[in-house]
Amino acid sequence: MPLKYKIPGYAGNALLLILSLIILAQDSVIVGLLLGALALLNLYLVYKLDMFSQEETFLAHELQVAKMHEELLAAQQRIGELEAGAKAPTDQPEAGKLGPLH
Repeated sequence: MPLKYKIPGYAGNALLLILSLIILAQDSVIVGLLLGALALLNLYLVYKLDMFSQEETFLAHELQVAKMHEELLAAQQRIGELEAGAKAPTDQPEAGKLGPLH
């Protein structure tokens, strides 16, 4: 999971957990416990999403590397073809060897 989603997920739910502890300390036990359970569930879900997306991110990176490798091979082949074409003699006369224009 990208860091731009991970930090707000963990930070926001940690603040929610702290808020639940404050509410729990102010003699509102049921609301504090429910809010704390919600915060813990959210933290767990963010963690599981983070663990799940690591493998997905790795696979996406591998696909990108493979695509770039194929593009590099194609470019090298094209360069080889262009160099071979440049070395081959051409049948066209050079511009300086043309006769006078009439």
